[in-house]
Amino acid sequence: HYNRYLTRRRRIELSHLLGLTERQIKI
Repeated sequence: HYNRYLTRRRRIELSHLLGLTERQIKI
């Protein structure tokens, strides 16, 4: 069941990266 945990963590990491990119694009 560690797969779910990994996907969840990866999803959070991706969301953080997306947020950073979005901020950069906005600025």
